[in-house]
Amino acid sequence: MKHFLALASLFLLTRCVFFQATAVPENNTVSYLSSANSPHKEFIVFLGDSITHGRVSYDYVDSLTRHPYAKDYILVNEGINSRLTYQILEQLENVVKLKPKFVFLLIGTNDLKASLSEEEAGYYFKKWDLKETPTKESFTKNVNTIVDYLKKNSQAKIILFSIPVLGEDPESIPFQRSIEYSKLLKEIGSSKKVTYKPFNEQLVQAILTNNNPNPSRYEMNRWGMYSTIIGHYVFYKSWDELSDKKGMLFLTDNIHLNARAGKILESMILEELKP
Repeated sequence: MKHFLALASLFLLTRCVFFQATAVPENNTVSYLSSANSPHKEFIVFLGDSITHGRVSYDYVDSLTRHPYAKDYILVNEGINSRLTYQILEQLENVVKLKPKFVFLLIGTNDLKASLSEEEAGYYFKKWDLKETPTKESFTKNVNTIVDYLKKNSQAKIILFSIPVLGEDPESIPFQRSIEYSKLLKEIGSSKKVTYKPFNEQLVQAILTNNNPNPSRYEMNRWGMYSTIIGHYVFYKSWDELSDKKGMLFLTDNIHLNARAGKILESMILEELKP
């Protein structure tokens, strides 16, 4: 009986933790479109994946809501765990209905991960019922389509971020590929004449300067993410504490951001919101 109760308690705890980690943001696009109340402030939409979702990564959108520069806006968190550029395309019609003043786009980490191996790609095929394997070419095409749609169908100022590093080992393929994908985003920003923010570049420079003799390398290992989620939601460890324990400067699990990285991202956003 005790054994059964222990297993039942563990099961319930696990369910509660992962509910916390996957709960859809209450301030998402659909919630505002379905609201009967007509807001008297302009919208800022943050489009992205888990790094924007902010449940398994530092929640930079929530932090920004308390900044004086954001007081005259409604901040919309349109980030969902594991999203690729394909899923962003599906949200654009609703996004433009809000007539946002700004759209911040931070996407690409999952496109990159899916390109690393068949095993990585298989996860996304199963989750999203993909029709084709994500590649650098499909990533570039999708981001161009996203930007073109927003420019054509809204008056929003579009801000395009380079993606975070993947792992903190500069010699690793995932890290180098994050640089490659970020260069693609920079080229898109230049060709489409939209604002580009060098988030990846700042993280890379700091990591190279830090010169960790034993840097953490990204490998597909979902337990690393799960253990971080448990550490945060069960043992109330901050994202920075979880990074420090693993010897990482900016990442908690080789994918997601701690507060140090999140604050860099926030500073880039506040440059645009500054009165």
